[in-house]
Amino acid sequence: MAIPAVVNPKGNHTVSQLSVHISLPPHLRYHEGKDGNLHFRFEPPTRDRKAGFAPTCVPLGTNVGVAIKKVETDLLPRLRAFRMGGTALKMPTGPVPGTIDALIELYETEPTSTYFTNNTDRSRKQVHYYLKRAADHVFRGGHNEGMRLGSLRIDEAAPQDGRRFRIEFECVEEFDHETGGMVVRKRARTAKLVFEALKTMFFSMKGLHDDVPSENPFANLRFSRHETEEIYAACLEDLLLTMAAGKVLGCDSIATMCLVAYDLQIRVESIGSRLMVPHYKPADRPEMMKITHWKTKQSRWIHLRDRDGNPLYAELEARLDACKGDRTDGILIPRDGTADQPWGNPDGSLSTAFYDKFHEVVAAAGLHSDCKFTSFRHGGITEAAEAGCTDAEVMILSGHLDPSTAHGYIKKTRSRREKARLKVLDNRDDELARLKRKRAVVKRVSKAAPHIARS
Repeated sequence: MAIPAVVNPKGNHTVSQLSVHISLPPHLRYHEGKDGNLHFRFEPPTRDRKAGFAPTCVPLGTNVGVAIKKVETDLLPRLRAFRMGGTALKMPTGPVPGTIDALIELYETEPTSTYFTNNTDRSRKQVHYYLKRAADHVFRGGHNEGMRLGSLRIDEAAPQDGRRFRIEFECVEEFDHETGGMVVRKRARTAKLVFEALKTMFFSMKGLHDDVPSENPFANLRFSRHETEEIYAACLEDLLLTMAAGKVLGCDSIATMCLVAYDLQIRVESIGSRLMVPHYKPADRPEMMKITHWKTKQSRWIHLRDRDGNPLYAELEARLDACKGDRTDGILIPRDGTADQPWGNPDGSLSTAFYDKFHEVVAAAGLHSDCKFTSFRHGGITEAAEAGCTDAEVMILSGHLDPSTAHGYIKKTRSRREKARLKVLDNRDDELARLKRKRAVVKRVSKAAPHIARS
């Protein structure tokens, strides 16, 4: 159902200005009052009122947003519970049992779910955000039109609901103030992440919740390809310029962290708050260092020197020696001017202050505007590929478990493109030479052919 309305700065909806079509949830009615505003109310079907459902009519004011939220999160779930034989007409403090909202809550609290077993603290925040975005989506069509995804019953979730959610969430209509009309905006990446969170949740909760269907409604569906930009991969020159700029600005810790990301190819969460002093040259391993790839849950001790005693990470070793000093505990690379204050947060992410200082160093170094802190890890992995490392060797250095994932970090740099192009040109020269030799042979045969015929 659609109503003519306009949003004013206070959030009220009137019919005196621009018309905007809004889909209303079931049983939400409206009428135009004497003041010219739309007044909303919830009116359950007659059969439910006769069966004893109360309240029979709920006034919801003139704010359509508030009215829709009240109906979706309170009144409709109460009506469904009543139809299923429930006697309690008051909403529980938590999600309605048997709904996707309840499944999300169970998924985020069950210790054996992938929410805890496969995610870091930082990842859990992201998954929680994606699941909340999914639960708050209101269907714009289909047999669940006007309903929140989170309010749907788990056992009634079907693949057609997943398909409709994918289509609706990927393309959203927005009002364009410049043209005065509605435009369609695509949010393909966000939609894919939200969809993957839902799919993982349904797979993970199978067997932990009786109502989860055997067929995952969010599986085996693909999103359309969208344009993506590669993360800029820092090259060796970028690294040297960053180290020089860090020294001039008194930000040696920033430059050292960039070098760690480039040489050891570990992620942000492995450097800022979790790379500790005991991990570097402990007493029982004086020439080794422990690195951890937190995303893949892999830890290993690596040698800093080869079998002949030659340094494998000369510059990095010198800088980390200076960072460690005589300390036996604490963060390995603290902020400049401190001995134990880390750049990272407890969840592994880096603080806003770090990124402010990092961008200052990058600007002083004159690097590309697209250069990010993660660009140095991507650059280190790309350098390994350019050096001729095999897939297995690249994966050993980067900590990846799948070759296809590692290939995504190997950037299409200028040097790699030039090398590939030169190979093409060399092959072309060989082919042209072959054609010239072939033409020469044809000419000799054509000259000899008459003599062969006469003989």
